[in-house]
Amino acid sequence: MGIQHSTTRRGKRQRREVFLRLRALLAGALALGIGGSVTLAAWTDSDYATGTFGASVFVTESNVTKPYSAAGTWSTNDAAPGGSLVFTATAMSPGTVAYAPFAIRTKANSVAGEVVLGIPAVTSSGTGTSDLGAALRYRVVRSATCDASAFTGTPAFVVGSDGAKPFTQGQAAGVVNPLAAATASLPGAPTQFCFEVTLPVGANNALQGQTATATWQFTAASSS
Repeated sequence: MGIQHSTTRRGKRQRREVFLRLRALLAGALALGIGGSVTLAAWTDSDYATGTFGASVFVTESNVTKPYSAAGTWSTNDAAPGGSLVFTATAMSPGTVAYAPFAIRTKANSVAGEVVLGIPAVTSSGTGTSDLGAALRYRVVRSATCDASAFTGTPAFVVGSDGAKPFTQGQAAGVVNPLAAATASLPGAPTQFCFEVTLPVGANNALQGQTATATWQFTAASSS
C-alpha cells in the first residue's frame, strides 16, 4: 500500500509539472503574439498632387490719332490728362460742331473686358454766363469713323442718344463697351469712340474769348 501511494503522488506531481509547463508555454506564446502585432512592419506607399496658380493680365492702351490710324501711337494713358483729343475747336462760335476720335484696346497677353466713359473733369477760364465748359454740349458713339456721319442712322450711342448732354453727364445707363481679348503676342481689336462737341446756337456773348478743358476718364475692367 505504501508503494501505491508513493506512485500515485509521484504521478500527480508529474501531471502538475506538465500542466505548469504547458501553461507557461501558452503564456509565452500569448505574449509573443501581442509583441508581434506591435513590432511587425507594413508596406507603405504615397501619392502627391500639386496645383499651380497664376493671375491673368489686363492692361489697356489708347490712341488719339485723327483720322484714326491703327498704326498710330498707342500709349498707356493711365494718368490725367492722358492723350489729347484732336478737336478743331480753338475758335468756336455759336453752332460750331467739332469731332475727335478715341480708340482703346487691350495690350498683348491681356484678357477681355469692358470700358466705361465717366463724367469729364472740366476747367473753364470764366464763370457764370462766361463759363464755356458749362455751355458746351456733347455726344459720343462707338464708331470706326469720326465725323457727322457717325451720328446718323442708328449709331451705338454711349452718351446723348436722346440729345446732346452737358459736361456734367457721363455714359448712359445700360451701355456696354466691350474690349476684345488680346493674344500672347498681339493686342486686342480696338474699341473706337467718336466725340462730338457743340457750342449751341444762341450761346451767350459773354463766352467770347473764353476757354475750357474737359478730361474724360475711361475706366476699364477685365471680364475674368
